[in-house]
Amino acid sequence: MPNNTPFVSNSATSEAQAWEALKQLGDAALAQGGLQAVLQMFVGTLTGAEEVARVSEEAGHPDSLTPEVIAQWISTDYAPGMQQALAQGGAE
Repeated sequence: MPNNTPFVSNSATSEAQAWEALKQLGDAALAQGGLQAVLQMFVGTLTGAEEVARVSEEAGHPDSLTPEVIAQWISTDYAPGMQQALAQGGAE
């Protein structure tokens, strides 16, 4: 049977996963480098999300997909990469 789940549910799930990934990353950053590491993570998240939104727009995706695209980027690319950087001792 095909998946007939509305897009909104998929988007909400992606956003929830992204928030969870950011919370875990924030906790790890705080433990690793204190407030400075958390602030660096915050700036990196905003800068990266802006770039992802720009690329999505240039690719012709509708604006309504932007939150989904950013959420996917956070969950599958940004948070895992930053977790790895923190585990290796630095978040740059």
